[in-house]
Amino acid sequence: MSVETLPSVPSSWVDSHGTPRYGTYAGELPEMSLAALGPSLSPGFPNAILRRKRWHYTLIGTPEVLVVMAIADVGYAANGFLAAVDLAARSKLLDVSYLGLPGPLARVGDHPGPGLSAEIWGAGGHLRARRPGANPRYQVEADVLTLRSRYTKLRAEVLVAGGPPALTVISPVAGGVVNVTQKHAGLLTFGSFEFKGRTYSLDGGVAGMDYSHGLLARHTAWRWAMGAGRLADGTPLGFNLVEGFNEGHASANENALWVGGKVVPLGRARFTFNRNDVLEPWAITTPDREVDLRFRAFHVHRDMRDLKVIKSHFLQPLGVFRGSIVVGGQRLVIDDVPGVTEDQDMVW
Repeated sequence: MSVETLPSVPSSWVDSHGTPRYGTYAGELPEMSLAALGPSLSPGFPNAILRRKRWHYTLIGTPEVLVVMAIADVGYAANGFLAAVDLAARSKLLDVSYLGLPGPLARVGDHPGPGLSAEIWGAGGHLRARRPGANPRYQVEADVLTLRSRYTKLRAEVLVAGGPPALTVISPVAGGVVNVTQKHAGLLTFGSFEFKGRTYSLDGGVAGMDYSHGLLARHTAWRWAMGAGRLADGTPLGFNLVEGFNEGHASANENALWVGGKVVPLGRARFTFNRNDVLEPWAITTPDREVDLRFRAFHVHRDMRDLKVIKSHFLQPLGVFRGSIVVGGQRLVIDDVPGVTEDQDMVW
């Protein structure tokens, strides 16, 4: 297929003057430390704490189950969640959340690829994602104990070697400074998810990942979608689509498809949905109609808070995508590909 070729990711996300290298790249960024910013962009104290946000997110889909896990450090607080749905039964299995303070019990490091370390401890739960050294596999694990679900155990490995390259986007932020995101999708998984005495195999599943780190605006809102599954012939694929974020520069665009060993840029996305009932069907398209997807949710993870100075409107439905994506003139049929959508509007 004839598709646009992205430039390779630079060795550093800033130049010798500490200016971000805005753009969209193929490949993994070695490190993303805000200390590399030049003096003119460095926010100083306390904005460095108040505006810095970083998170790591994992999505794993098989024909049987969809599991998602997030760990976030928003500077003055940290949170994480683990949610899963049974795709055959079209029903929720688990949805647990943890809230704490950044530090030894909750952290997301500066390495999006090799060297990744993200972790949060909470009452009855421990979520962690890591990639030691040059290991070609991410390790994604969770241990959760609740009265209702008893013991839940996630042990997953996400294989990078042999898969399509990561997408790295460096974008200015209106009302903030900069955001760097590294997305992976279409990667093969191994392992298992144990819930209430049943074991769901994750072998042969497909994963997507999102590492993001930046100095964001106090008011930040976006719509997002990620899917990870297979085409009818068994080819792994993944896609990432967003509206309202990482769009501050003409060359910054995190909309992409991972298939056939490639990462393929996609056009700007448009989301249509009922914000009052996100369980109703969603539509995600691009102006050129090369992306034409419908999403059906079976469960919604929610984080809704109004603390006056801090507000969270965070809705993440879990379900499946159907529709099509055109790549190099070829229309790929998307049928029951597991994934999520998201409506986020934060004052943080």
